[in-house]
Amino acid sequence: MADLNPLIKLRKFRVEEKQKVLAELFRQAELLEGRKRAILDEMAFERKVAEESGKVEALVTYAAYSSRMVGEIDRLDVQLKRLDMRIEKAQDEMREAFSEQKKAQIIQERREAEEEAEREAKDSKSLDEIGIEAFRRSEDR
Repeated sequence: MADLNPLIKLRKFRVEEKQKVLAELFRQAELLEGRKRAILDEMAFERKVAEESGKVEALVTYAAYSSRMVGEIDRLDVQLKRLDMRIEKAQDEMREAFSEQKKAQIIQERREAEEEAEREAKDSKSLDEIGIEAFRRSEDR
């Protein structure tokens, strides 16, 4: 039977590569989420400053700023949705690659167990033959 260890190594490498891709996608999503949180925190701070100043110009400026930042948040949300779809696809690909790796490992383990059972059967048969031969020799004396 063919040794599947090279195939297992290849499949393990593929799983690791897919894990790296997935980790990078998660990192990108985290960066986008961080940027979104920073904008929201900044908007809250700017709103507080504008309200505390009590000046109409500050409120008008904040309204324009707020509008621009809401657009930026919407843009980030769109990017996050796209990234979520890519993450889902990458997770599916990683699961599939892992499944293929596991199948190869299970087949290899079964083959090794079969080979071990065959070896043990041969060894047992050889020992039985030696025992029988020893018994015959002792009977012949």
